[in-house]
Amino acid sequence: MSVQVNLPARPRAFGLAVIVLLVFALIAGGFVTVGPGQRGVLMTWGAVEPGVLDPGLHLKVPFAQSVAKMDVQVQNSQDAETAASLDLQDVTTTVATNWHILPADAEWVYQRIGNESALVLKIIKPAISNSVKAVTAHYNAEDLITHRDQVRGQIEAQITAELKPYRLMVDSVNITDFHFSTQFSQAIEQKQVAQQRAQQAQYELQKARVLADQKIVEANAQAEAQKLLQQTITPEIIQQQAVAKWDGHLPEVLGSSGVLPMLGNIGITKVDR
Repeated sequence: MSVQVNLPARPRAFGLAVIVLLVFALIAGGFVTVGPGQRGVLMTWGAVEPGVLDPGLHLKVPFAQSVAKMDVQVQNSQDAETAASLDLQDVTTTVATNWHILPADAEWVYQRIGNESALVLKIIKPAISNSVKAVTAHYNAEDLITHRDQVRGQIEAQITAELKPYRLMVDSVNITDFHFSTQFSQAIEQKQVAQQRAQQAQYELQKARVLADQKIVEANAQAEAQKLLQQTITPEIIQQQAVAKWDGHLPEVLGSSGVLPMLGNIGITKVDR
C-alpha cells in the first residue's frame, strides 16, 4: 500500500519562482559592462587581478568576482590655496587642474590608492597645494599678476612632476583668480592711479613741447621769408609795382592858386628844360 502526498499548488509555484530568480541572478551576475571612458578592475574574493577591462561586455564568476569601474576621462579639481609671496604678502590663488588616470594603469591606481575620491583627497589636492605654495614663494605679490602666464606654467610643471609617479596625467592647469589682502589691493590701486596721472602729465608735457617746436619752426620760416623778400626787393621793383598800381590820376596838392596836380619828377624835368 502506497501513500501519495499532494503538495498545495501555491507553495509549489513559490518555490519555482525562487529557483527562476536564482538562475537569473547567476546568469546576470556572470556579466559586467564597462562603459565608455571607464576601465574595469577585476577582483576575485576582494583580491585585485592583474590587468584592466576595456569598455564592453565581460564575463565574471558570480559572487566570487566583482568589478570596480575607474573613470579615465579628464576630470577637474579646483582649489584655492593661500601662500606667502616673496615680499611676505598673503596671496590666495585659485587653481583649476584638469587631469586623468592613465587607462592602462587603472588597476595599479585602484590597488595602491583607491577610487577617484580617494585619489583626489590623498594625491591631487596635496600636490596642488604644495605646488602653488612653492611657486608663489619665488615672486613678489605684484609680479604674480604681471607674470601670470609664467607662474601658471611653473605651477603646471610642478603638479605634473608630483602626479607622474602615481600614473596620473595632467592635461592643463589654469589660474582662475588671485586674491590679495585689502591693504595690498588698496596700495596697488593707488599706485595705478599715480602711474596714470604721471603718464597723463608726460603726455601733456610732450604735447607742449611739440606745440613749442611748431611755433619755432613757423617763426623761423617767417623770418627767413622776410629776409629773402628784403634781399629781392630793389628801388626799380618798387617803382614798377607803383606804376602797375597807378590808376592814371596824379595826386593833387593845395597851393595859392588852388588845387594843383603834383607832378613830381615830371615837373622837375620840365623846369630843367
